[in-house]
Amino acid sequence: MAPSTESWSLAGRTALVTGGGTGIGRACALLLAERGAKVFVLGRTAETLDGTKELAPTGSVETIVADVREAEQVDAAVSRMVDTGSIDILVNNAGGQFISAAEQITPKGFRAVMRLNLDATWYLTTQVAALSMLPQGYGKVVCITMTPSRGMPGMTHSSASRAAVESLVRTWAAEWASRGVRAVAVAPGIVHTEAMERYGIDPAQVATVIPAGRLQRPDEVAELVAFVASPAGDYITGTTLVADGGLNVSAPSPLQA
Repeated sequence: MAPSTESWSLAGRTALVTGGGTGIGRACALLLAERGAKVFVLGRTAETLDGTKELAPTGSVETIVADVREAEQVDAAVSRMVDTGSIDILVNNAGGQFISAAEQITPKGFRAVMRLNLDATWYLTTQVAALSMLPQGYGKVVCITMTPSRGMPGMTHSSASRAAVESLVRTWAAEWASRGVRAVAVAPGIVHTEAMERYGIDPAQVATVIPAGRLQRPDEVAELVAFVASPAGDYITGTTLVADGGLNVSAPSPLQA
């Protein structure tokens, strides 16, 4: 039996999507808005955020220019949303990394990736939980992480930070489930975005080691995020949902020399 419309609906919910100006973040924001949510997209560049807003149904998306790495800017963004209502859904999508051999990553470079991928996710989530989700007894936290988890040459710093986020998700779920808040990690594979192309990776070459035979689309990640955020995903918490076309079980790594 197909799920009811109500089980997929996000009508009446308010979502915050970080890194919402491009790629996976934009796809998530647009789909959540299409499913009925009021969506705030947060990012550092007004132009890209405005681009997301222009693609969304009229009045469904608002923009917040802020850097998730800066606690003061996060506090201001969360306060702005809480002052106007609840934050029901949080999609931690903002993140980044660079390709480097493990022994060549500097302390500064390692710290920069951890600060964006891990520290910012921890701080924003705990503030949203403390100020909105836990008091209201409802919330969905979705953290975008990565696959493969078996080891990915060139991604020491990113793999460490994403694994730490998945550990946070498990602990948040254990602490908050009885209080109505769910936490889930979504681990995409190699997603064909503008950012991926900047790494200098040949999409066709990468596709040859993915059992599905192609790269992932941002909208495919968004579909899983929207499912988790909807009533259909209410009983899912504390786990990592892998959607990578079989990349995690394939070998060799697409970045292996």
